[in-house]
Amino acid sequence: MLSDITLRFDGLGAWFAALVSLVFVLGTAYGLGYLRHYDRRPAHVRLHWISVAVCYAGMMLLFGTDHLVLFLVGWEMMAIGSFFAVIYESGKPLVIRAGLNYFIQSHVAVLLLTAAFCWAYSRTGLMTFGAIAQFMREATEREQLTMMLMFVAGFGFKAGLIPFHTWLPYAHPAAPSHVSALMSGVIVKAGIYGILRFGSFMTSGHTACGVAILIVGVLSALFGIVNAAVHRDFKRMLAYCTIENVGIIGIGIGLGFVGLGRQMPLLVYAGFGGAMLHTVNHALFKALLFFGAGNVYIGTHTRNMEELGGLIKQMPHTAALFLVGAIAIGGLPPFGGFISEILIYRGFLGGFEADGLALPVLMVLSGATLAVVGGISMLAFTKSFGVIFLGTPRQTLHREVHEVDRQMLWPAYALLVPMLLVVVFPQTLFRLATDAVVGIYGLDVAAADMVAVGRLVGVIGNVGRAILVFVVIIGLVVLIRRMAAARRLPAAESNTWGCGYEQPIAGIQYTSKSFSRTLIDLFRALLPSSVRFRPLSTEEVFPKDRGHLSTDGDWWEARLVRPLTGGVLRFIERFHFIQNGDLQRYIVYGLAYTILLVALAAI
Repeated sequence: MLSDITLRFDGLGAWFAALVSLVFVLGTAYGLGYLRHYDRRPAHVRLHWISVAVCYAGMMLLFGTDHLVLFLVGWEMMAIGSFFAVIYESGKPLVIRAGLNYFIQSHVAVLLLTAAFCWAYSRTGLMTFGAIAQFMREATEREQLTMMLMFVAGFGFKAGLIPFHTWLPYAHPAAPSHVSALMSGVIVKAGIYGILRFGSFMTSGHTACGVAILIVGVLSALFGIVNAAVHRDFKRMLAYCTIENVGIIGIGIGLGFVGLGRQMPLLVYAGFGGAMLHTVNHALFKALLFFGAGNVYIGTHTRNMEELGGLIKQMPHTAALFLVGAIAIGGLPPFGGFISEILIYRGFLGGFEADGLALPVLMVLSGATLAVVGGISMLAFTKSFGVIFLGTPRQTLHREVHEVDRQMLWPAYALLVPMLLVVVFPQTLFRLATDAVVGIYGLDVAAADMVAVGRLVGVIGNVGRAILVFVVIIGLVVLIRRMAAARRLPAAESNTWGCGYEQPIAGIQYTSKSFSRTLIDLFRALLPSSVRFRPLSTEEVFPKDRGHLSTDGDWWEARLVRPLTGGVLRFIERFHFIQNGDLQRYIVYGLAYTILLVALAAI
């Protein structure tokens, strides 16, 4: 089978490889400064960077190969490398637990992918991607959908689609911030690549597959952002935002598949194009946000928003960068998330051209949910930026807070360049993205449909130019204001009348929890939480001190993962008698196993 092995990057593989390389370079540069703040032995640091290099090499391998075994090898290299990178602080039990959670779920994904590949090999005798293509050509529609379900589940673990997302809220807070940026920015995109790559081999069932992916994407986006809005650990909050944005990418992929099934090229271009552009945008602004989160953690040694406040004065560069990332992730101009989401909304409108009532209704519900997701996203990041950087400190920290050094700032500023390029050249990126996807799907587009696609490209170009004009105007206003302020005489400063509250205590500020209290009540069904608080009674004229403790959980983990793992553990306990510590019995076990192997070999 060695003659079947080839390494080359087609359009889709090159797109993801270029994105991964960019974020890995900047993430590594940031990590060099970040790890200087840890007291670790040189050998420990070298092992960390070897793990990062193995992870990158594995990703390049799976993007550049069309051999099933090499694909799995690359996938394993990525999983093992990222596992060791996550557990950098291996002395903490919670870090080891988070790393093992990620490692186990990664291998559940490998099990599903291996089963799918073995199924294709048993039918075709091939070990290349051609095995999947031949299987799809010869299989029934039900078999194709079953195979695709295995791929979506396997790659969904890595991408973070619900209900396969439960490793994300644990791994991101446990990992160093540059590793979190790599995992959220590009490693989860390996799952997106897998769905796009192996979905291209389908010959029927596109509509059913697209509707399923669309629904999962919508639910992932809503579930992710609702949880992000209520969590107080800012790295856990960013982890749930990853689930939200992967859901948005899934919505675009679902629209593309529906367009393939219904023979609607405009829907294909809008869906796949929006998904590919949002893949780039999310990788860039999520890396920027994790760099900012890492700066805050290094400066304060806490991830709890409730202990922070007023950091804009001590960390002005970090505050500005985090604000840019917050605006970008909210899908607001002047950043690229606005353009990629416009494409997805255009796909929803294209769905109204389909025959029947079911698909237009699905488009309306999906579009409305995505609009709600955008609103909650702004609430989540208004809360996060306001609580962390504005106001006054809510607690006295045990260290003096100051801005981080240049080694941790310049990679974040460097991310702004590609973020602006997405806005300045959206048509070029859209053409490259759609050519990469449509090329492997072999879509035949009529001349009339290409005219409609051309109009879509024109709309994107107009949006990009409008955003560029907006940025220039804002820049000129800021420049003129600074010039005018420089010529102004020094102004006298004095306190104004504060209505008796000239020196308010920090405790009267909004907290992260109080900011999102109404949202928690609205989505109570999705947010399992426990509260320890004894409310005031009417008889307590002078109430005594009391505490309030609330913890938020994950609905899918509470309802699905924990019962499942609990059942597995109870089943394993039934065989605990085998592990009894008796050396003689262990020798008998080994002897019996050897005799069994010899007997089977003789048959």
